[in-house]
Amino acid sequence: MDDMKTCGVGIKFPAKMLVELDAYASDRSVSRAEIVRTCVAIGLPLLKLGVAVNMRRFLAIQEYCQLSLSMMVEREYPGDHEQLLDMAFRNVDEFHA
Repeated sequence: MDDMKTCGVGIKFPAKMLVELDAYASDRSVSRAEIVRTCVAIGLPLLKLGVAVNMRRFLAIQEYCQLSLSMMVEREYPGDHEQLLDMAFRNVDEFHA
């Protein structure tokens, strides 16, 4: 299928999920469809690889990696720790807001 061509599809969601979806989309000033497309774009490749997405485990791994790296930087480069943290938040604001 051509990436530029769009096709409509009807999907039914549980009411509670639809309320959450709409609130999330509204908070970010994007359409419900854009949120669904993003979720599919992220989730479908993982599902195709056979990856069972366990969000609690995923977040724990992310936190573990972050905390480990933070601890190492604080120990080895204490003068750089605050600057790196400031830079990280700047990047989040610039690229992920």
